[in-house]
Amino acid sequence: MKRTFVLMVALVLIVPVAVMAGDYHKGVTLNCSECHVMHGSQQHGYNADGSGVFTPIGGAPPYQYLLRNEINALCLTCHNNQTFAPDVLEANGGTAPTTGRQGGALNMNNTAPYFASTGHTLGSHDVAPGGTFSNPHGLECVDCHQPHGRSSGTNTNPYRNLGNYDATHTVYTAYMTYAIGTNDLTKDVFERTASGSDHYDIGNVDFNEPNVTGSRYGDFCKSCHTNFHGNSTDAHMANADGWLRHPAAEANISISTFGARLYRPKVMSATGDWGTQGTAFTTGPTDLTPSCFSCHRAHGNTNSFGIILQDGLSTIGEDGTAGATMRTTCRTCHRQGS
Repeated sequence: MKRTFVLMVALVLIVPVAVMAGDYHKGVTLNCSECHVMHGSQQHGYNADGSGVFTPIGGAPPYQYLLRNEINALCLTCHNNQTFAPDVLEANGGTAPTTGRQGGALNMNNTAPYFASTGHTLGSHDVAPGGTFSNPHGLECVDCHQPHGRSSGTNTNPYRNLGNYDATHTVYTAYMTYAIGTNDLTKDVFERTASGSDHYDIGNVDFNEPNVTGSRYGDFCKSCHTNFHGNSTDAHMANADGWLRHPAAEANISISTFGARLYRPKVMSATGDWGTQGTAFTTGPTDLTPSCFSCHRAHGNTNSFGIILQDGLSTIGEDGTAGATMRTTCRTCHRQGS
């Protein structure tokens, strides 16, 4: 009884908070009853006559934290094949963004074309490559996203409700900030609009570089994939002879090679200038920097490792460019031979 009482009080306290985080699950859209249910039982809506839509309850209530279902199943109630919320699982159902999802697609069932090798697998007990993290309950949405967001100190309004864990993977620490509509170079991410189905569109999102020697996006991925991220001062990334692992911060791209491509991977820009897709960019800034999103979809796609295969000649969709290979992908930034 004591534990249940504490949880119920916590739910009540959430409601008055004016701004929480992300583009939903904040302020007036942080609706407790969409995810929580007091008694683990509900047969009708909240209107006096019993009408009204409500999130269904899973088949074995009650659930921990008064949730309406197991965590992943609950999140997918809205985030799989619905028109009112971003679709994040496998085939892009609901209302699809015009050029594809910037975050790509999670997989869960290990069936073609979304095999377990193509990205983050919901329910997986595997240890994260390059790190030590694994979830004994299986990978859950809340391992990367905070459903309630956050509003304290300078870490307000994190991008996509994402939050880094500390070294023990028990406490959220750092967050990615973002600007909407009008860019702010002190923010990590720039979204051109926060409305409509194109909100999560690849063409709607770009990445700033507030810290020219680091990447907040890379720091976020580093919370699980530790050894794959860092800059030239980190022993696991570089030594006196150069890079040991592909940089996710600090190293700038040769604009002569990269800018000659008509369609280019996402990179960080300290000036907020990424050029125009479909047009060469040879006179662009010389401080453009790759990070995790340059080569991978955060959730995954239909390619192994969630790689964005591309050739620099055609529009880059969720999977990349049709017919592209690893060789053509590397050559969008690198030049070797003739």
